[in-house]
Amino acid sequence: MDERAARDVVLAHALETTDDEHQLLRAEDRREASLSARNLCGLQGGRDAGRDPAGSFLQTRAALLLDGLERRAPALKAMRHPPRLAALAGWLLPLAAFLAGALTERIANPHRMDLLSPPLLAVLGWNLLMYALLAVSVAVPPLRRRGAALFARPWLPQGWRRRRGSPALAAAGARFALDWQRLAAPLHLARGKRILHLCAALFGAGVALSLYARGLTVEYRVGWESTFLDTSQVHAILGVLFAPATWLFRVPGFTPAEIAALRFDADGFATGGARWVHLYAALLTIVVVIPRLALAAVARWKETRLRADFPLDMGLPYYRKLLGSLSPVPLRLRVIPYSFAVDAARGRALQAVARSMLGDTAQATVLPGWDYGADPQDMPAPDSAGEPATVTAALVNLSATPEAENHGAFLDHLARALPGKIVLAVDQSAYAARLDGQAGADRRLEERRRLWQDFGTLHKVPVTFVDLLHPPDA
Repeated sequence: MDERAARDVVLAHALETTDDEHQLLRAEDRREASLSARNLCGLQGGRDAGRDPAGSFLQTRAALLLDGLERRAPALKAMRHPPRLAALAGWLLPLAAFLAGALTERIANPHRMDLLSPPLLAVLGWNLLMYALLAVSVAVPPLRRRGAALFARPWLPQGWRRRRGSPALAAAGARFALDWQRLAAPLHLARGKRILHLCAALFGAGVALSLYARGLTVEYRVGWESTFLDTSQVHAILGVLFAPATWLFRVPGFTPAEIAALRFDADGFATGGARWVHLYAALLTIVVVIPRLALAAVARWKETRLRADFPLDMGLPYYRKLLGSLSPVPLRLRVIPYSFAVDAARGRALQAVARSMLGDTAQATVLPGWDYGADPQDMPAPDSAGEPATVTAALVNLSATPEAENHGAFLDHLARALPGKIVLAVDQSAYAARLDGQAGADRRLEERRRLWQDFGTLHKVPVTFVDLLHPPDA
């Protein structure tokens, strides 16, 4: 899935997950988009017509939803299509950098070329510093992740704020901005590196060009001056500075006597400015232009790869539910209660939970539960042979307090005994009913939910909260 298609899919995800009251997208619109996408992609009956049937289905479905919504809410276009200025910056900034280097006057002043020019030395020193920082970031991964995090900060275009439309659309736009910046951070980082490296390379090329262009119409007086440095020190500095150019191009070096003759307050006029122009141009090419172009090429390769194959987490419940309907065999939610009695009403509600998690064709099967404090060795492992792809839900009651020796042993045993994904489903219906009407009910409910969330994190099991007295279909 490429970047443009992924943008539509992430935007559709934000719209559907924030539009709880179906103000923007009706349930009928969503079902029709799913059915039409299945037919258009040739997925009916489990058949696929491409190498990525899941991605093709998701992007076709998202396009159908967004095309219809954009006709009713034109403000959606501001989020669906990024501003053209962002794409133009990819070549406007490097062009501006080249012109800035070519038009510089502080480095090549009329009739004078300073061998110790501070601006020119600053250009070389800045690039060497950048190379050192890049090497450190490669050697220290936390620094690299911190740099990438800068591109993951949520940003909402001002145009979207002005044309945000309804509150529901504004909420979806804010969610999309957050999700997209987080998911596209690696792509934005590669794109930013490519632009910055190209700017630096073209700036260095522009500086070299300005030296040659001015040398066509004026004769440089080449030299140096310093209050604190003598001839031997300047000779040593220039020897180190031009060592790459003299070594690579086999150019003969210069003697202390030549450097002494180039001092601006020395008697006579030193000729041979072309030699120093060639040396400085070669130095800029070696230190700035070639390395920066190579780094820009690497960043471009990463950017192209990420644009063509944008990473999406298909394990999220939203995608898992949509893609579950593509399976030729209905997916199954295997529910194993722990110290929990599943009555008829809650059993029917579990069917709705299965559909909300795994797609409209999914089914829930409630297996024999565990008693509180049961020894895992005494409990037989459920037989999963010959079953379609399943998700196992360990069902517990929010009223209970999680205990490592009981609930923890239950989860660990399921993780070892059963293949596939395991989630911890926490039913809050009984606890919410008990707190109904009491002062601070919402706070106590949230505290208990956080307790189970931390418990699931400790045992590396995702947690989902359900209310089996008010199932999702209701």
